[in-house]
Amino acid sequence: MKWRDYLGYIGVVTGSLTFVPQVWMAWKTKSVGDLSIWMLLILLTNVVIWLIYGITGKDKAMILANSIILVLSLLMLYFKLTF
Repeated sequence: MKWRDYLGYIGVVTGSLTFVPQVWMAWKTKSVGDLSIWMLLILLTNVVIWLIYGITGKDKAMILANSIILVLSLLMLYFKLTF
């Protein structure tokens, strides 16, 4: 792997980790009242676009990162709709 690949995977880890505390806190407290549904919908749209971009460009780091963020974002949307 090249240094650019390592940098991409470090980005995957750090980018994905930004969502983990919010998802954990929402699940633990069963509270997401302060989260905007519009922010979640815009985020999901953004992640899907980046995921398609990564797939078409065969960028493994981008595919991995956006797949993880998509799952976490869908969890947050589920929490928003059910809590």
